[in-house]
Amino acid sequence: MESAARWGQSQIMPTDRPLPLRLAVPTVLLFAAGYPIGAATVAVMSPFLVILLRFALSAILLWGVIAARRTPLPNRRQVGHAVIAGVLTQGVQFLGVYWGLAHGISAGLAALVIALNPVLTATLVATVLGQRESRRGMLALGLATLAVLLACAPKVIADHRVGPGVIAVIIAMIGLSAGGVYQSRKCQGIDVWVLTAIGVTASTPLAGALAMTAPMTVTDVPRAIVLLAVMVVVSSAVGTTLYAACIKHSGPRASSLLFAVIPAVTGVMAWAVLGERLTWFTVAGLVIGAAACLVQARSMSGRVGAVRGGSGRGESEHAARPRDRLFARRRFDNATSVEVAGTR
Repeated sequence: MESAARWGQSQIMPTDRPLPLRLAVPTVLLFAAGYPIGAATVAVMSPFLVILLRFALSAILLWGVIAARRTPLPNRRQVGHAVIAGVLTQGVQFLGVYWGLAHGISAGLAALVIALNPVLTATLVATVLGQRESRRGMLALGLATLAVLLACAPKVIADHRVGPGVIAVIIAMIGLSAGGVYQSRKCQGIDVWVLTAIGVTASTPLAGALAMTAPMTVTDVPRAIVLLAVMVVVSSAVGTTLYAACIKHSGPRASSLLFAVIPAVTGVMAWAVLGERLTWFTVAGLVIGAAACLVQARSMSGRVGAVRGGSGRGESEHAARPRDRLFARRRFDNATSVEVAGTR
């Protein structure tokens, strides 16, 4: 384990950096778009067939991108870590959600459970990585929880159906949180495109096995093809890769807080595209969720400043030590010369 002094002299860890808007905004938009796209696709195609085709087609697309970019592949040990992280964030999350939807869980309740990801992630980060929460971090976590509850409340109130599928959605949320923490701990050196490709590839057999347990039907083939293509490109390939990039840049704790905004943004998109009702709950959730992300960003900025300040002091002290030794050496040499001259 690295000492505090050494960390003070080294560069800032990637997980200590605030999440930039150029990365956070497209991640939120693409993740939010995935919910209405997924709901529309499931309406014309059986859920498990959707997730099987999503994983398989995403794998083909991502490996094509990797070949075109000539991205170097990880070694066997890194591939093993990528498989674990990918199966958790891709397979466990989406298979759990779709299984829950197929067993009577409403989209609002599923979104509520998944959007509580920041709470579980904060607990895992504190337990596994030993990172303590600052006051601003706790405030951001509280605001995130409130934002999610407000954004999802109307849908949950309107649909009271719960059952065994709740357990599947909870497992999906655990997979998302645990996968993010595992990626931050074991997969920092892996390109995010490769990481996502390995994840969907490893999750495809699991989706195939689950798809075999239920009838596979398509009621509107042309519409299903268009929606599936949009889902694969927008939500699966690009959206999940951007989320992996967020974790690589700022760690699972900061990245998970994006889910404080995603349900509200989804509500706005459903209002604009599908004509669904936009409630004040959604607007309030969007505002409070944005506030949670802002508080988290300022909290991390303060931490980075403290680390940089400590680093500067450590470097100054280190820089001063060689000069002190040099001056001491010169004084010793001068004293020795005087003694030799006196002896002579």
